[in-house]
Amino acid sequence: MSREVRIQMLRPGQIIAERERVPLVFLPLGPLEWHGPHLPLGVDPLNAEVAALRVAQEVGGIVLPTLYVGTERERNPDMLEAIGFAREDYLVGMDFPANAMPSFYYPEEVLAVIVRATLNLLVKQGYKLAVLMNGHAAENHLLTLQRLAVEFTNESPMRVLLLVPIPGYTQGDDWNYAHATAGETSVVMAVAPETVDVTTLPAEGPLHNVDHAIVDDQTFRGNPTPDYSVRPEDDPRHATAAAGATRLDACVAELAAAVREALAAVG
Repeated sequence: MSREVRIQMLRPGQIIAERERVPLVFLPLGPLEWHGPHLPLGVDPLNAEVAALRVAQEVGGIVLPTLYVGTERERNPDMLEAIGFAREDYLVGMDFPANAMPSFYYPEEVLAVIVRATLNLLVKQGYKLAVLMNGHAAENHLLTLQRLAVEFTNESPMRVLLLVPIPGYTQGDDWNYAHATAGETSVVMAVAPETVDVTTLPAEGPLHNVDHAIVDDQTFRGNPTPDYSVRPEDDPRHATAAAGATRLDACVAELAAAVREALAAVG
């Protein structure tokens, strides 16, 4: 039987014993955000939680309850144009006009206050390494978390490491920014298949970005297709649970290596 790593399921003595063995704690987080009509709103925090639980099982430490909190900003004109909107349009994050409902985006300052308060509590608990396992890749969201990670690492006895469960994240900036495409869809198929329904998408034809708020990596980087649609290789209708399991395994291996390195640095 696998080791229980969820703090809410552990007794005080168990929590203290694990902290003394490995002074490591994970905080999974991400917003409830539109990921097309075919995926649940909790894709980002779900990915973060699954990754945190698996890395904790492998490396040690415990996992806090997931924070369903995240932030976004307005899209800049170049990004709007790449997606297929007019440069003068105004939209925040993935909340496109055609969406059936808005996302639960918090202001940046609210995200910062919540995460800061949680990190302060973890310092008080005596942890030496806290991992922000973040499922959301918005630039302002990442910058808010990175600022806190740098601050606590330098101004408290606890190091804070920001990680994102996307293959390649720990290797630098060459990682995939796609949203609700085949990659994310396949992972959710692997871990929560009952929440995925690709039949809510058109049965055939291109998936235009503006219609479904599904956007591939190259489009986010300013290189859209001629008709502003999702590239065939990123089409979520081609996703499989097997591909998701492979992607998740690669993520966990990469993240576990980064956590082990950080643990070694804090002794």
